[in-house]
Amino acid sequence: MLRSLRWPLTVLGALTVVWVLVLLAAPKQLDWTPTYRNDHKNPLDTYALYRLLPTLTGGAVRATRLSPYEVLQDSATVPATYFFLQSSFRPGPADARALHRYMQRGGTIWLAADQIGLGASADSLWRLPLLDDDFALNGLRDTVRCSLTAPVLRGRVAGVPQRVAGSSFQRDSLGRLVFEGKDSVQRRAAAVVLAADQRRRPVLVRLPVGRGQLLLCTAPALLSNYGLLHGRNVRFAEGALSYLPKGQVLWDEFYKQGRGGDESLLRVVLRSPALAWAWYGLLIGGVLFALLGARRRQRPVPTLRPLPNTSLQFARTVAGLYRQGRNHQPLAALRIRLFFDYLRTRFQEPVPAGIDGSYPHRLSLRTGVPEAEVTTLLARLHGYLDAEQVAEAELHRLHQLLTDFRQRAEG
Repeated sequence: MLRSLRWPLTVLGALTVVWVLVLLAAPKQLDWTPTYRNDHKNPLDTYALYRLLPTLTGGAVRATRLSPYEVLQDSATVPATYFFLQSSFRPGPADARALHRYMQRGGTIWLAADQIGLGASADSLWRLPLLDDDFALNGLRDTVRCSLTAPVLRGRVAGVPQRVAGSSFQRDSLGRLVFEGKDSVQRRAAAVVLAADQRRRPVLVRLPVGRGQLLLCTAPALLSNYGLLHGRNVRFAEGALSYLPKGQVLWDEFYKQGRGGDESLLRVVLRSPALAWAWYGLLIGGVLFALLGARRRQRPVPTLRPLPNTSLQFARTVAGLYRQGRNHQPLAALRIRLFFDYLRTRFQEPVPAGIDGSYPHRLSLRTGVPEAEVTTLLARLHGYLDAEQVAEAELHRLHQLLTDFRQRAEG
């Protein structure tokens, strides 16, 4: 049977090897997840932009994984530009207020995200133009092309696939940005559209905030690895980023990679030496309690010895009871009944109530003892049963008589 299976198994193994080789040689699938991390080289990450940005801004670019509230607490290290590029921007209330104060004091924020959620309290401070969520479903072709609106930069165009294009800003019937609030007219007049798509829908605007400014882009894919390196898109990125002031750029990775360093739940405890020693002491105390103090507190369980075999002692006690009197007739009767039980179980010859002439003959045939001796033995046994008293010497003779008969029958 093994020979009949050899060829099918060989063919199956060869096909498996070929399948594995094809999988290994196949091109790796591209990951189009919009993470926009500065240390990944996937199409929708920002590895290329992070390394190109220093040449465009003329200053150092430093990545941070701290929240904006923590970064902007120290006014001595405030950067010229705070750079955000991600798929969704949803800061907490403290971060939103800190960023707004930063722009009021003259800072610049570059915010590229296709989804922006500030919350009710922060939205009243930032007062952003309304977004058009149907930007990616606008019936355009596979590629969405965006161009800069400034006359000196008008020839710089970038194209990205429609499925990763992001969103755009809403426009009214006159093509102007749409704001909400009492000062919407003033804010619309102060806003400047820097880039739009082929349908003239804004994707990059500049909003003055106090002494600073907010550069808001709704198509972050334009600055991704794909958007930067595909075709001549890099010229569009150079023109768009030329609106940033010269100086240090702080690149945010807090909203994409999370807080840097230890991300365990005990990071606050382990940062303080006193809390760390208290935590370690609690752990050591718990281990010692589990090993020493959690044992059952009770008296020792006694060891039960196995019961001794007292069968011989019981037999001696019963025999002593029989020998206390001088009459041994009950012991002789017990010995004879045991002998009759032996005949019944060994030779299948139960002793009848009245011994007839055929019983000695049958027993003689089964035991091999002459019939005359069998008849004599049975007569003597009945004599012992009918006797009123049996002496000790007669009891010994009965025992010897039965033992001899048994030996001859077994022999």
